Amino acid sequence: MSERCCEELFEAMVESVGVKMFAARMDLSTRQIHRMLNGVQPNPIARMSEALSACEGLTADAAMDYLCKRRGGYFLQFPDNLADANVNAVKEAAEAIVAISEGRSVNITIREIREAISALAALEGMLGRTGKA
Repeated sequence: MSERCCEELFEAMVESVGVKMFAARMDLSTRQIHRMLNGVQPNPIARMSEALSACEGLTADAAMDYLCKRRGGYFLQFPDNLADANVNAVKEAAEAIVAISEGRSVNITIREIREAISALAALEGMLGRTGKA
């Protein structure tokens, strides 16, 4: 994520509720928020981006998943190639469908269902980027 993108995202976050409200919710002073907005000190988005880049891939993915869960979603890591995405999507979805159809749905964890959904979503994202249907 570019420095400019981080600045724009942080600015939009602050503007969404106003500086005073944002500062209060973050337990910071309005001066600190203004310093972040003016680039005098790094904003939380830029710091998180740096932190994710500084750690190992699976740990970064786990941190992203945590943040996404806090907002009611989950993190999707798009695979690098379409062939792997196809195989993974079919495999994950098939396993979940078989377990549900055989009445083993109580044995399926939420994580397994999310993995099946994320595999299909990743495939959809890959297809969208390549323009293939």
